[in-house]
Amino acid sequence: MKCELVSVETRDRVVLHGAFFEGELRKPAVIILHGAAMNFYTGVGRFMPEILNPHGYACLSGNHRGHDFGTAPDIDKQPILGVMRERFLDCVYDVGAWIEYVHQKGFQNVILLGHSQAIPKILYSQNIEQYPGVQGLVLISPPPSVSKMMRFLVSDDYYERGLFKAHELAELGMDDQLIVIRGRVTMPWIFTPGTFLSFYGPDTPADTEELVRNVFCPILLVRGSEDFKPVSKELLENIKKKAGSAETCKIIEIHGADHFYSQHEQALGRVILQWLNELVLA
Repeated sequence: MKCELVSVETRDRVVLHGAFFEGELRKPAVIILHGAAMNFYTGVGRFMPEILNPHGYACLSGNHRGHDFGTAPDIDKQPILGVMRERFLDCVYDVGAWIEYVHQKGFQNVILLGHSQAIPKILYSQNIEQYPGVQGLVLISPPPSVSKMMRFLVSDDYYERGLFKAHELAELGMDDQLIVIRGRVTMPWIFTPGTFLSFYGPDTPADTEELVRNVFCPILLVRGSEDFKPVSKELLENIKKKAGSAETCKIIEIHGADHFYSQHEQALGRVILQWLNELVLA
């Protein structure tokens, strides 16, 4: 595999980093976007290029501005962001920048592959831009909505406390303050008030079940049988029914896999590779 570390600058001057694995121009390039607080070299973005690239698929594993919990300024252009400071609507800038990058590499068609919280970002961006070069979407462990997923991760009680605090601080103009919410496991969740309301407030557009209505390309939906409770079989069936491309939407469950597909990386890769090959030959 030939791989290089790359970076792009979005329209609003945020610098994003990633890794590009060269592939065949006759096949679509696969853009891989990570879940919340992760990055291009962890999770799906780490192992999926090793599976797909030997079969000729160029892969771009890229950061979006919600990578890690917080970031540091980069070449004096990147603001301090990360999952605790991003705004949901800005996802269009990130997805667009990576699509433009692979187009400049000579790829006319792309596949957008997202894991967990990257999925509403991909869907929202496709809703807004209707990128003509997007040949299909791979949605791995989609949340029903980001707010519903957060309720699960921190419990209803802590979610309501966070929502109250976010509204209170926002009304006081104190968006530089941080809200810390206890999670179900050892990891706390940290946000500014504006970030919390943008992603997890009652009016957030980060809703997978609604966003999929205006997506008209083929979709592969994947969950693990041991996935987080909100990522249910029923959810994937609902997403398929609501999708603008319902007739070309496929659902796969990987037995024994959890939300992060630990020890099931190859099984996930085989499913995606088979779907890609069928799409290319169609």
